[in-house]
Amino acid sequence: MPKRLISLALLSVLALPSQAGLFDDDEARKQIADIRDRHEKMLVELQEQHKELDSRSSQRLVALNGEISGLKQQIAELRGQLEVANFNLQTLQKRQQDLYVDLETRLKALEEGRQTGANPLAQAQNAQLEAEAAGAYEAAYNLYRDGKLKPAMTALSDVATRYAATQAAPNALFWLGMAQAKSGDSKAAQLSFRKLVDAYRQHDKAPDALRAMATLQLGAGDKKAASKTFKELVAGYPGTEAAKEAEKELKKL
Repeated sequence: MPKRLISLALLSVLALPSQAGLFDDDEARKQIADIRDRHEKMLVELQEQHKELDSRSSQRLVALNGEISGLKQQIAELRGQLEVANFNLQTLQKRQQDLYVDLETRLKALEEGRQTGANPLAQAQNAQLEAEAAGAYEAAYNLYRDGKLKPAMTALSDVATRYAATQAAPNALFWLGMAQAKSGDSKAAQLSFRKLVDAYRQHDKAPDALRAMATLQLGAGDKKAASKTFKELVAGYPGTEAAKEAEKELKKL
């Protein structure tokens, strides 16, 4: 009996370390599981944060693209306004020059009439005719300036015909040609420019009329006719801005 008790006691002692080892393994697994769970939780949180950052970045990019598009549109509108302003300024400067030339011509005519002893009644009638023509031309030109091409062409043609002997006529013919060109009637425009040059060869608008006519010919693909017109311009009006431009164009042909 004592021997059996001793054997059982020995077995109990030997079994204790084994049980302790089992408890240690369970604790380790539990800690590993806890660490894994914490890591997985952190990973999920990081993924959520990343998604949120991506979403915010995408929204910001969309907003920036919208702002850039808006700025581009504003720039385009400003450029358009600037072009319109430049055109209006050029038109105003040209109109002022026309009025100055007309006034100077009238004063010169009155002065020459005094020197030659012209009939005062005839002078008064001529002055009245010039004034009427100037008023009619002003109204017709304003129609062209406002983009009302059809009524402008009718009014300018009427001025050129009714007041052919006045200073308004060549100006009316020039802008009639411009209106016809804008409306797409190149042939009619060229005829108006040619009529101006033939009837009022010494007028300031004559070289510009030739240049406009040659430009229309180029646009129609008729280089031969354009070259002929440019040469006429250079020969007939040397030193003018229109002639200088014509020389440049001839070098390209």
